[in-house]
Amino acid sequence: MRTTAPVASCQPVNRLELERFFAGVGARVAKADAGLAHGPSSVRLSDVEHFFSIIRHKVEPQQRLLDRKQATRFNVFDFIAPDENKLSDVLAWLLDPRESHGQGDTFLRLLFKTLGLVTNAKLTMDAKVQREAPTFGINKYRRRMDVLVEAGAWLVIENKVDSSEQPEQVKDYLEHLRRCTVNRPIRSTLIYLTPDGRKPTSLDAPTRNEYEDCGRLHCWSYQAQLRSWLDNCRRECEAKWIRSFLTNFVGYIELDLKRESINDQEKENDEN
Repeated sequence: MRTTAPVASCQPVNRLELERFFAGVGARVAKADAGLAHGPSSVRLSDVEHFFSIIRHKVEPQQRLLDRKQATRFNVFDFIAPDENKLSDVLAWLLDPRESHGQGDTFLRLLFKTLGLVTNAKLTMDAKVQREAPTFGINKYRRRMDVLVEAGAWLVIENKVDSSEQPEQVKDYLEHLRRCTVNRPIRSTLIYLTPDGRKPTSLDAPTRNEYEDCGRLHCWSYQAQLRSWLDNCRRECEAKWIRSFLTNFVGYIELDLKRESINDQEKENDEN
């Protein structure tokens, strides 16, 4: 469970207090620079530890006061500890205009706009959102797509947080979308969503580039594209509690999910 969090960025900071707190830093740096001119640095580890100990003792009382009013370190996702399936549940919930968030098709329209999918309010308000939607009409039929949205345009989200792409998975999903929309004035696209924006392995580079260039495939990162969409959702959301939930979701992406992604990358590098 996360134990620390940054102070809210909107919290005002007293300039005089900052100047007073860091008044001695310039002199210490100058002293260290002078030491470097005559040999090894005069900055010792104990000096650094002491400096940050002072910072901690000055910041912690202010943090407690802030938390009393704003609970800046609280995040509901610490208790949910969502896995890949639960995160897909959250995405489907946000995109479904009939769900309890009460924002109708707001979040779905924002996503369609980001993807360049043109539709109309009647279709998005009547959108059909499915979890684990089966494929059909392809060789490996009845594969399960994480999230499928039908709202004039068709959208599939394949969510890969802690698992790898299955053999031919994205290739099959794109073929499924092609068959479902062939000879129909309907656009379709697939978001391949991962913590770091990695590419699907079932497509060679030229084929993948072709799909991306025509807008049928988007390789999204939680840290970048999904985070940007969630920020847009927060700005447009009219319900206080849902804005708080979205803030928690973004906080989970920024801290927990990012940390897990870094740990996985370090582990992969060690194995190589």
